Amino acid sequence: MADNHTGEELSAQFRDASRFWIQRVFVPLVVGVGLLGNVVTIVVLTRRRMRSSTNVYLTALAVSDLLYLMFVFTLSFMHYPSIHGPSYQWYWHYYGFGIWFTDATTYTSIWLTVSFTVERYIAVCHPMRGRLICTESRARKVIVLVYFFCFVTTVTTPLEYEAIVTQDPKDNSTQIFSSNFTKIYHNKTYRTVFYWFTTVTFIFVPLILLGIFNSFLIHAVHKSQQQRCRMTQVEQSDSIQTQENKITITLIAVVILFMVCQIPTAITLIYNLFHQPPMNSVEENIGLGLGNIFNFLVTVNASCNFMLYCALSDKYRRTFLLTFLPSCYHPPSPSRHSTVFSSLYDGRSTLRQSVHTSSIRGCSTNGDNVKAFKRASNYNARIQNNEAQPSLHPAENNVPSLLVESHYNWSSFILK
Repeated sequence: MADNHTGEELSAQFRDASRFWIQRVFVPLVVGVGLLGNVVTIVVLTRRRMRSSTNVYLTALAVSDLLYLMFVFTLSFMHYPSIHGPSYQWYWHYYGFGIWFTDATTYTSIWLTVSFTVERYIAVCHPMRGRLICTESRARKVIVLVYFFCFVTTVTTPLEYEAIVTQDPKDNSTQIFSSNFTKIYHNKTYRTVFYWFTTVTFIFVPLILLGIFNSFLIHAVHKSQQQRCRMTQVEQSDSIQTQENKITITLIAVVILFMVCQIPTAITLIYNLFHQPPMNSVEENIGLGLGNIFNFLVTVNASCNFMLYCALSDKYRRTFLLTFLPSCYHPPSPSRHSTVFSSLYDGRSTLRQSVHTSSIRGCSTNGDNVKAFKRASNYNARIQNNEAQPSLHPAENNVPSLLVESHYNWSSFILK
């Protein structure tokens, strides 16, 4: 009896300590960081230069994470002693809706993560099909469908809770406001159907899909890096593939962080689905304490994507600096070949200057290519005297020939 009593006391202390440190100390700190990070992410990813179908998904994920952090912060109020007073009676009428919004936004984040993982798999492993499927308009439709599905399928959650008023046993004149389960919650058929549906739809299926498609993406990135090491093609093609791999690696990191933070909570939910511990027992106290820790991991996950983007995405960092700290941004110096490639998007004058510069770099260091250098110089002279009007469209004649020639000259110099 004494050992059992000691076990109950220790487990109760563990439960209460987890409630205090996590719900009243760590959750406010992490939520503050997460709210700021997700707002910054939404601003950065909605810039014109960041537009893509993948970033549409990541923006929607940032919105759902932002909403989750707001609602989970309101649920942490229940662990403050003063919240049970008459002044906060409204909170306990809101409590059931707070749980609904928290669950719905969590499930939305789960299926948005699955959506952009599948989309990235199509774009990387089936690029020709990806050009038709992976569009911004289709991404927006999928996002609306995910939000609608997750909120509608959990709409009965508020019906499981009701606000109650009890008398303080120490002082019969003091009213204590709290929440309790309703008859709907205790309905065995409802619980069986609803919780099995939730477990399969929002735990089993998403985790299985994420595990499968993330494995394909990791294999594709590894294979691409091996091929790039063996290839001796032009630098610009290598740069494009490197950027694609960085995007994929960033999404893989997001998925891995998601799975690490979500799996403990998923295991706890599955365990509670099959086994309900007795009230106020050692097992229940330990389960509640671990539940606080595992739910905190979900909060960390909703707050940390911003850090992954900053650490792994060069384009995200550049856009962040240009948006919030333009004085701190220093554009990188262009490489030898990227000058020609990037200038195709910068206008006519930049294109002419780029062609001229590339030709000089390729020819002036090679005595056998003097004629090519003279042709490029005469071409630029005719442009300046309005004797020739080249087209910027890559399908026309003059510019591509010089671009090809400049690459050929530089390649011949390297080979020699």
